[in-house]
Order: sequence, then structure tokens, then C-alpha cells
Amino acid sequence: MESLAPRDLDHWRASMNGPIRFGDWKRLLFGNAPAAFTLEVLLRTALIYLFLLAVLRLLGKRMTGQLTITEMGVMISLGAIVSLPMQSPDRGVLLGVLLLAAILVLHRALGRAGFARRKIEILTQGDLAPLVKDGVILVDQLRGAALSRQQLFGLLREKDVRHLGEVKRVYLEACGELSVFRNGDEKPGLCILPPNDDLMIARCPPEQGQVACAACGRVVEVAAKPARCPSCHAASWTAAVR
Repeated sequence: MESLAPRDLDHWRASMNGPIRFGDWKRLLFGNAPAAFTLEVLLRTALIYLFLLAVLRLLGKRMTGQLTITEMGVMISLGAIVSLPMQSPDRGVLLGVLLLAAILVLHRALGRAGFARRKIEILTQGDLAPLVKDGVILVDQLRGAALSRQQLFGLLREKDVRHLGEVKRVYLEACGELSVFRNGDEKPGLCILPPNDDLMIARCPPEQGQVACAACGRVVEVAAKPARCPSCHAASWTAAVR
């Protein structure tokens, strides 16, 4: 394959600094690079792609699943690394390969360090956050996880949960997934179904004599209902459902 001559490279650089004219369809579709470099880009892309596949394979199966914080950082770094060696004529492919290898070594080192020390694992991977305990939303934990109640309700509905009385524990894992442990003995709780879905709401009849805090789901007896919720101090109550 014909290599990109220094004269062609100088001409290309000069054209890149030239005036931009609206309606220059040749530049818009094909750019200012010579044809030889277009073919070289195909070869560069193929080589970097093969090396990238090898690095992803060595990084482990977790890279193809739900990403943790460090894995997301690795993926973003990989995208930044591979773009320049594929498209820049004055940068060799070897530099991109070395950077890919450096990311692989760094990720493996962080994994080993996190396995050896719990503090490093929490620092690099994050930690789980308990969001619901015995049908009651842990409001401070929810706020710390930067989740709204409606986002939590949506995630629970994906787990086929209709009201908070169905769940004993809900954890937000470090990877962003939601773990739900159901109550063996279903209790009344706060309905999390959309208010305009009358058909589904009809399947959750109200529990007589009990109300739920609209903010956290704490269930109390109507006769002993305080002015404010003892768990989150909210003053809004709604019917508990079963």
C-alpha cells in the first residue's frame, strides 16, 4: 500500500488551515486528507480494533456487564486512547497499543489492591447503599445516592413490586443495580403504582385502619397517627395498601 509521503502530509496540513467554504461538498464528504491516508486509516482502525478486543478480553467478563466506577473510567479512557492512533497521520499505532497496555496494568493493579484492602475497594468501586428497610424508605440514604423517590419506585416496579410492604430490604449495589429482598409475610405499605393506572391500583385494596407516610412509607395505625412521621418527619399521609 502506498505510504503517505511527507509532501502529501505537508499539503494536507496546509489544506486543513485553509478557508472553510460553505457548500464545499468534496471537503464535507471526503475531507482534505489524501486518498493514501484514507486507506491507511482503515489499516490503523483494524489494528487498534484487534488490540482493543484483546485488552477487553484480558480485563475480564465484568467489562461486558454492568459497569462499576473504575470500569466506566476504563471504557472512557479506551475510547480516548484509540481515536488518535486511528486517525492522526503523525501518531503511530504503537503509542496507542502501549497506552492500552498501561490501562490494562492499572486496572489489574486496582483490582488486586481492592481485593486486599476493603478501604481501597470502597474508594475505587463504591459501596452499596441500603434504600428500604422493612418497607420504609431510608430517606437520607436515598438522598445520598442521588435518587428521587420516583426513580426508586420505577426500579422497584421493574422487580414487580406494587407497594413497599412487599419488600424487607432494598440495596443499591456499587455497580448501580438494585437488589430486592421480599417479605415472607406481606405487610401493608405505601403504594408505588402510577396514580392514573386505575386497573393496577384496584388490585391493591386499602388496608383498613392503617395509613402510610407519603414520603417514606412508614405505616401506622389511624388511631395513633402523629402529626409528623416518626421516621422522616413528613406531614403527609395516605392510605396503606395490601
